[in-house]
Amino acid sequence: MNRIIAAASLCLLCALSIPAQAKNVQLKGAVYSPEAGVICDKKGGFCADSQGIAVALTKMYLGEKAEKRLMDMIRPEPGVQDFDTTTFVLTNKVACDCKAKKCKVSKIDDKIDAAHTKALFGK
Repeated sequence: MNRIIAAASLCLLCALSIPAQAKNVQLKGAVYSPEAGVICDKKGGFCADSQGIAVALTKMYLGEKAEKRLMDMIRPEPGVQDFDTTTFVLTNKVACDCKAKKCKVSKIDDKIDAAHTKALFGK
């Protein structure tokens, strides 16, 4: 009996310690959310969190080749200081702004894309 209770407690503890993931959120195209607060664009070759495009997350979820391609885009003149990682457009046309904490249906449409905003910012 104690073993069953301990096993049930352990399962509950594991379930509570796993962050709520956005797996049930449907994202468009080659964009997916591997964990809460992160979106990756397989076709675009980058991942981002609520702070913006993230090289470490890109490497973790898309591999070293994607990391190298991303770094090659950042490195050319004028340099990394001029590369704004806080705003980006995904290959499915959704435009995200990490400073405003929202994703829009497109760069020219101000309508909020609820699924991408929830996956990236949790709201």
